[in-house]
Amino acid sequence: MLASPPMRRRGPLTFALGLGLVTAVAAADEDAAEEAQPVKPETETIVEQTSVGEAVTVTAAPGWRYPKAIASRPLTMEPFMIRGSFIVHVKRAASDRETGMLASKPLVAIDLGWAFGVRENLEVGVSGHRIGSPSANAGQALFPIVVSPEGGFGDMPLYVRYSFLQRDYLEMAGDLVLLLPTGTNLALTLGLPMRIRARAPVTVDTGAQVVVLSNGAGLNVDLPVKATYSVTPSGFLFGESGFSFQNLARNVTGGSFDDGSLAFPVARNQVLVPLIIGGGYSHVLKNIVMLDVFAQVGWNPFVYLNPPTGIDVVPVADSWVLAVGVVIHTSPVLHEGELEKTP
Repeated sequence: MLASPPMRRRGPLTFALGLGLVTAVAAADEDAAEEAQPVKPETETIVEQTSVGEAVTVTAAPGWRYPKAIASRPLTMEPFMIRGSFIVHVKRAASDRETGMLASKPLVAIDLGWAFGVRENLEVGVSGHRIGSPSANAGQALFPIVVSPEGGFGDMPLYVRYSFLQRDYLEMAGDLVLLLPTGTNLALTLGLPMRIRARAPVTVDTGAQVVVLSNGAGLNVDLPVKATYSVTPSGFLFGESGFSFQNLARNVTGGSFDDGSLAFPVARNQVLVPLIIGGGYSHVLKNIVMLDVFAQVGWNPFVYLNPPTGIDVVPVADSWVLAVGVVIHTSPVLHEGELEKTP
């Protein structure tokens, strides 16, 4: 009975101390939870199948599922993506259009191209640069500026690409390219690019490309083979070769220099083997822009399979071609909800 009053006096104090202790513990747990909150990753990963098993693909950025590694990219961009290209091309031996002889200065062109992902598996653009196709020709782009051997404007290749087959290891697409002859001759290209995913960091591009030439009514047929190795998701190396059939059934000789990526004009019905090697680096800015900086050098042709009779074959040392440039990809910022994902 005598102990009851002191206990009643300690009750409010005990309650206050207990409430403070509970509040302090709750605050400490909240701070610990905030500290344990994972940092938002700069990239995401996608597990895909290749011919040798599963492959982990690093995306360009969170919410942007386009692969960062070039060897993992599809033949068409995502819907609403935009690609711009700035490429400087140099051809060692240039043809003088008036005399038909080799000019003393090389052909140098600054080519600015553009492409847009219209919808799933559908891409359009005005550019000579396309994933899985042979290297772009000098002086062919949305703004093809020729600076040597004399100033001028090149050709504008309007293209449509549709990817109609997507498998774990293989993708196929169809190309239709109309070359507007602002600088040379009208031409129509029908292409069938194929991308084979051999393993996680390696892709082999092949297929066929037929160029219908209006000047002399002939054909150029290319059977390219290009291997791309992504050393890391950012760094890449590539090598390109194949077979090139030039001036088939054509009524003129030596006109394909302006119609293809050859370093110099050739005779009719020629079979050539090009060789190009190069590499580059990819970098993502603010999770919405990705840059591919690259450089390549090669010889076109590197080998004549049937040298023309009565004509001096230009040696490999005088047939080199060079290209350096940057390709800019934008994320599909026009897509619904994409702006909210962008930090």
